[in-house]
Amino acid sequence: MSGTRRIAIIGGTPAALRKARAAGFEVVWIHQPGELAAEGLAEVGEALLTDYREPDAVVALLRALHGRSPVERVVSMIEDGLETAAAATTALGLPGAGLDIVRVLQDKLAFRTLLGRRGVDATVARLGHGEDDLRAFVETYGPAVIKPRYGSGSIGVRRAHGPADVPAVAAWARDFGLHTFLMEEYLQGPEISVEAFSYGGRHVVLAHTAKETLDSLVEIGHVQPAGRAPELAARVDDLVVRMLDAVGLRDGPSHTEIKLTPDGPRLVESHNRRGGDRIADLVHEVYGVDIDALAYLWYAGATEPVLPGAPRCAAAIRFLTAEPGVVESVDGAEAVRAAPDVVDLHIGVSPGDTVHPIAWSYDRCGLLIVRAADADEARRRARELASSITIRTAAREAAGQVRPITAVAPRPDRLIGPAQTAEDIMTTRERG
Repeated sequence: MSGTRRIAIIGGTPAALRKARAAGFEVVWIHQPGELAAEGLAEVGEALLTDYREPDAVVALLRALHGRSPVERVVSMIEDGLETAAAATTALGLPGAGLDIVRVLQDKLAFRTLLGRRGVDATVARLGHGEDDLRAFVETYGPAVIKPRYGSGSIGVRRAHGPADVPAVAAWARDFGLHTFLMEEYLQGPEISVEAFSYGGRHVVLAHTAKETLDSLVEIGHVQPAGRAPELAARVDDLVVRMLDAVGLRDGPSHTEIKLTPDGPRLVESHNRRGGDRIADLVHEVYGVDIDALAYLWYAGATEPVLPGAPRCAAAIRFLTAEPGVVESVDGAEAVRAAPDVVDLHIGVSPGDTVHPIAWSYDRCGLLIVRAADADEARRRARELASSITIRTAAREAAGQVRPITAVAPRPDRLIGPAQTAEDIMTTRERG
């Protein structure tokens, strides 16, 4: 139809499609056939059912589509769709985050290298290939974490407090199949994330999210507001703004993880998307900002920059866990769901499902979101309600068993990535 504004969305849910439509777009939806919610097809003008994790194939489809009926942008709000959206953005010459930006954000070595060069964050990071490399790193720089060079959801992250931990951590990496890994200085201190939105290069922080993690470093809880002193919050915001300028992100949401060390805030990683783990729901509940809706309105030129106001309330997320084994029963969920301060409850397992030791975010068993007058009460109430849900399991997995990367991650090759150096994917201005 003449005059129709079209946007291509990689992955996502029917709710996101509706928000794009409400902003005035006709939607082209690119999704994996076996994973899409079929009701989303009623929200779109056109659907391309293919593996959206294959950038070259999607770019070829979108190039043909764009030639007959152009799209204004190609976007994704989910981690698995970011590279493909960036590849199409670059190939079609559209506004938005292209491959030069997204590859730096997704490649943790390139991210560290760029920030070090630009004087934004000096955290040391090196590639390692086994016990000797990890031992040398720990002896030189102190406590360290290892992680896949690519990836999210806390997959494959382990900590070595000192030289005595090195053999066990290196053996775990070998058994996991992580033969090449990134080694980083371990940043001591509590972790927060920063949810921000960029308006043509103007970066606005929407919220800080305080976090709790397990020993495996997988997140087990979130709360907003984070309750940090104004001076510290301002230092965090300044660091995030300088990082976003350094990587070149100019439009749309971002999610940045920060450690509050004794020497000040330090960057962990960042993504050109809203936060996962339902963090965007907290932003909406506490600050009244719907990040997805804001993104589509901004892309459509239908809104001025939105600034967050004072928090309207507090809200917390608590993740459900269970002993490893086969689920026999789930009890207590309906009583929790009926509690007046519960915003949402999602149970991710049912009888017959297998619960694994928590190696990454997708090993958790569900989540609970609660609302309260302040953050301490929200956190306390979320823990209390989550503990009243009992997930009984049987046939515990063998102690110490390591599931290999091929069993945990659907695309393990994407976590290690191609044999590139950080220099290979730097932007032209950084190579100079």
